[in-house]
Amino acid sequence: MQKSRFNVVTDGQWGSCGKGAITTALAYKFRPAVLSTTNMANAGHTAVFFDGQSFIAKVLPSATALAKWTGANLSPPADLSYSPQVVIGPSAAFDIEQLQKEIEHCGLEPGKLMIHPRAGVISKDHKEKENDDKNGTKHIASTMQGCGAFLADKVMRRPDLKLARDYEELKQYVPQTPLWSLPMWVNQCLKSGATILHEGSQGFSLDINHGSHYPQCTSRSTTALQNMVDMGVNAAELGDIYLVIRPYPIRVGNVVENGEIKGYSGDCYDDHQEISWEQVASQAGAPAHVMQGELTTVTKRLRRVFTFSKRQLVEAVVTNGATKIALNFANYIDWSCFGVNEYDRLPQKVKEFISKIEDLVQIPVSIVGTGPAINHCVFMGQ
Repeated sequence: MQKSRFNVVTDGQWGSCGKGAITTALAYKFRPAVLSTTNMANAGHTAVFFDGQSFIAKVLPSATALAKWTGANLSPPADLSYSPQVVIGPSAAFDIEQLQKEIEHCGLEPGKLMIHPRAGVISKDHKEKENDDKNGTKHIASTMQGCGAFLADKVMRRPDLKLARDYEELKQYVPQTPLWSLPMWVNQCLKSGATILHEGSQGFSLDINHGSHYPQCTSRSTTALQNMVDMGVNAAELGDIYLVIRPYPIRVGNVVENGEIKGYSGDCYDDHQEISWEQVASQAGAPAHVMQGELTTVTKRLRRVFTFSKRQLVEAVVTNGATKIALNFANYIDWSCFGVNEYDRLPQKVKEFISKIEDLVQIPVSIVGTGPAINHCVFMGQ
């Protein structure tokens, strides 16, 4: 991670690559002074600490939980306590009740959280619009959390739309200075020597403009460069871009009602195909529970799973300007590496996969995730 720069963690596939685990592991190792995100309610990220404590973030950066976990001195020594400044950017949109739950869970003090005045709040009306059978987004197997409906209102500048600045319960987190500027604030942080780690959400292949399939995509751009723009960061301040991938990419599950597909989540690239979780488990030598598959964090639908696509990876690297690869779920290549955090203990199948990726895109695999916890990571060449 580059010091005194704006570093980004982004997803190189259709989401659910484990950005929460990778971001939290990076934050624990490098201790950036600022954690930021522009997440929306349609994405949930999970962080798991050494002792098994978990945090599911839908609003705050996943690594926010480190302030509680390290402060409680549960596993690391006391001198490793960590209390970063947390920033929610202007293109974020969230449920206030969910935010309050996450603040309480992390023990986050008011002075440690800053929410951009123009960040969005998802209302009940926004969710109802997307869940409407006739005019909603069920047909594309959307998470239907109200994000697209909110963005439509924000773009149309509806007079009755309320942003973060308009909620009394958020005022303690929203800058009150007239003409306050996030770009100037970020610039000052970086000039003072602070390092920023930004956690992107969803996945490159879901990008509304550059993703793999339309309309089976999300309602906005999800690239690392878009994250930079949303936070008001100029190109000279950009540091490392960590592209998180998995050996078997997933898509959100279809919406199935009474045995009939009511919402289709989309096709795949032309150089891979959909497979079953039984095939994944068999090839990795994984335990029986892996055969049951993964459920998405937000919708709890069974994820669709695919073979690896070289084309998808190359497009993601080029479009995002990735400088480093984080290969997560390496245990799905060979389950014998589950929980491993040393390179020498990685099985040959995983090392060969790493070499293939590096040969293909000519940037290093710098992190290998082998399990859900932040110590289930192999850092290479950091």
